[in-house]
Amino acid sequence: MRGFFGLRARPADEVLREIRAAQVSAVFRLLPVALAVNVVNAIITAFVLEQLVGIAPPLAWLCVVLLVTTGRGVVWLRYRSVNHGGVMSFAHWSWLATCSSLLAGMCWGFGGVVLLPIAPVFGQIFLTFVIGGMCAGAVVVSASHLPSLLAFLLSASLPVSLFFFYQATTIGTALGALILVFAAALSVTGLHLNRFLAETMQLRFELGAANRRLQAEIAEREATEAALRQAQKLEAIGQLTGGISHDFNNLLTVVIGNLVLAIGRVGDNPGTLPLLQGALQAAERGATLIQRLLAFGRKQQLDPRSVDLHCLVVGIEDLLRRTLGARIRLAISAKADLAPARVDANQLELAILNLTINARDAMLDGGILSIGLENGRPDRDPPPELPRGEYVVVSISDTGAGMDETTLSRAFEPFFTTKEIGSGSGLGLPMVQGFAARSEGAVRIRSKVGEGTTVELWLPRADESPSEATGSDPPLLVVPQEPILPKFEDSPGSKAKSCQK
Repeated sequence: MRGFFGLRARPADEVLREIRAAQVSAVFRLLPVALAVNVVNAIITAFVLEQLVGIAPPLAWLCVVLLVTTGRGVVWLRYRSVNHGGVMSFAHWSWLATCSSLLAGMCWGFGGVVLLPIAPVFGQIFLTFVIGGMCAGAVVVSASHLPSLLAFLLSASLPVSLFFFYQATTIGTALGALILVFAAALSVTGLHLNRFLAETMQLRFELGAANRRLQAEIAEREATEAALRQAQKLEAIGQLTGGISHDFNNLLTVVIGNLVLAIGRVGDNPGTLPLLQGALQAAERGATLIQRLLAFGRKQQLDPRSVDLHCLVVGIEDLLRRTLGARIRLAISAKADLAPARVDANQLELAILNLTINARDAMLDGGILSIGLENGRPDRDPPPELPRGEYVVVSISDTGAGMDETTLSRAFEPFFTTKEIGSGSGLGLPMVQGFAARSEGAVRIRSKVGEGTTVELWLPRADESPSEATGSDPPLLVVPQEPILPKFEDSPGSKAKSCQK
């Protein structure tokens, strides 16, 4: 069913407001043309009528037309300066556009009623044609805004038509009827043109909305494909490292054992002992790297429970402060309504510690490390790979150097690192990402060069309270020397720190 504005179906309120605002914007966009035509035609008409009836009546009428046109010009300038076609104010400007068209039409309609009786037949014919031409031009200029069009047509044609009817002559009645038919035809034409323009605007807005949805779907698909490629890459590397690391570990065990025996036999030989010690250190670093590869490649068995994240972070606060050093200030904040998370507490501690060490290495000149704990809000978009649900977010932000777009795009790539050779293996963030994914959560990084980095751990919300969760407390951590922690087994006999400081 068509509405007043010619829409096939009533769209959503916001779309309808945009369409109406676009209609008002279109009539104001063509208003300078209407004003110019109005002034030029009024001057020509006054000049012609001055030759027929004298200067006084046409000049007075011309002054009224110029005054009204000036007022309409002021409205147009005001619209350009403060509105710019804004959706929120279309009703106000629609009313002003309609009133200005009504005044312009009355200048021609009532002006015709005043000038026609004193004009000769030629002057009456000329003025009638001019008014008819102004009405026809209004269809072109104001068709996008039907109220403005009808206001001009009716106010310009009806007074002249009534004037001819009032003469009560055959010719006068015929002229009045012709003017009414002409005005009705222009109104119907304007109505159909308005419908066409309104439907065109609706299609344009719908096409724009569809294009935005398509762009969002493309971006979501690209993010999903990137996540899938990352998962496949991690899976392939995990299978590769898991398959060969044991063999390399056995070989290195033999090498290390023989080097230890050799060091014991050479004694304090200054020419040979440093060489053997260097080889032993290199072999031990290789063994450590193999352990990290094994930790990265194997799928650790997680023990997810309901965990009070604030208690967990406060429990390792001293450890984090010692890890960061005196130059970096640690700030911990938690929302009062923070919900528990369902996660492996020990693995989460290791992930937080890994991220803390990465942040420390990014703040060589000191800075602030902020750990924020809050519930996932509806107005905060979760990572695209997460299904709908309730989550708890652990945010770790630093004021370090930050990452550029290229580095950020490769942050989760295994073995990719910006640190110096020997300072990192590039497995820290991939391990954190793998832990989050196995916990049915996700990781998101935001970073800008010179503005620091924020890493968000999105973890599933627990249904039960931490006091209802069963099992032993998580162990204390030992400060690592590098941001990769190869061992994840619980330490027997350890106790959890209390979250009360």
